[in-house]
Amino acid sequence: MTKEDILQVLSGVKYPPYSKDIVSFGMVKYVKCQDNFAEIRIYTGGDKTLAEKVVRESAEVLKKAFPDCEFNIGLLENNPTPPPRVPDKSAVLTGVKFKIAVASGKGGVGKSTVAVNLARAFSRIFSKNCARVGLMDCDIHGPSASILFGSSVFPTVNQQRKIIPPEIDGVKVASMGMLVDDEQPLLWRGPMVTSAIKQFGEEFEWGDLDVMVFDLPPGTGDAVLSTVQLMPIDCAIIITTPNLLASKTALRGAMVFEKTNIKIAGVVENMSYIMVDGKPEYVFGQGCAEEVAKHLNVDILATIPIDKTLHTQSISAHSQAIFDDLAKKLLNIAKGSLCITGLS
Repeated sequence: MTKEDILQVLSGVKYPPYSKDIVSFGMVKYVKCQDNFAEIRIYTGGDKTLAEKVVRESAEVLKKAFPDCEFNIGLLENNPTPPPRVPDKSAVLTGVKFKIAVASGKGGVGKSTVAVNLARAFSRIFSKNCARVGLMDCDIHGPSASILFGSSVFPTVNQQRKIIPPEIDGVKVASMGMLVDDEQPLLWRGPMVTSAIKQFGEEFEWGDLDVMVFDLPPGTGDAVLSTVQLMPIDCAIIITTPNLLASKTALRGAMVFEKTNIKIAGVVENMSYIMVDGKPEYVFGQGCAEEVAKHLNVDILATIPIDKTLHTQSISAHSQAIFDDLAKKLLNIAKGSLCITGLS
């Protein structure tokens, strides 16, 4: 029995509710083998009940694989591995009070539609005389903000060589869709994606804003990780749809924020229902968003209908009221548990 043998067996132990195993997550911190005895230490950094379940399951699979061996499996209270060096975010977006990410582990759930209409809802609150809301489209390979806003304005540059984001519907917008042609594919790898997002934060003249909305791409790739690491995000909302696959992958996407200590403010279910004769029809079923919220221990902040006006500049009164209510709930979270001051 070797260390590699033990890690191979433990790779079959999943960390609920995710499909990824504890070895891949880096939760097995210490393995020492001597003859027929092995000492193992595990750190999950999560719920204690789940952690104890992981330890019990680890003991079971190891005893089954090596019945003649003894194991001492302990649960660590603190992470013995020093965290990676975190980029300094203190000088980024210093004039922005409240910074919120809109994210999902699944593509096609209408995340960008939610981000743009949420930014518009914030602008109805704050941008009375001038733009006090920003939207950063961090989907470098598939930017959509300019399409959803219905305007593609090339940014200008001021005397300090800072890029001025165009203002659309009371929102200052940065998107690669405004910098390249719609037909031009961006065949960029990780470092270039990271550089682009860094430029959005450091080389754009955002000025003083009440709210910044980050529209993140789906999954947990370079653009998501770069945004989380480079931008001082206060909280995130997770977008899902009434679909089992979407809800499962939403949980996977949410783990990015759990691992980086960014608060998950709540879950938003998009394409939840369709209004028929003034009544909601749940054509895709119900209950998936509730499962996501339950696993993340947060509330469902909004259920958004299937509404073709969401992709236009004049959304329906019903949907506008939903987004206005969502914006107010997020501001209450900002003023409450996040202790952000200065928001009127």
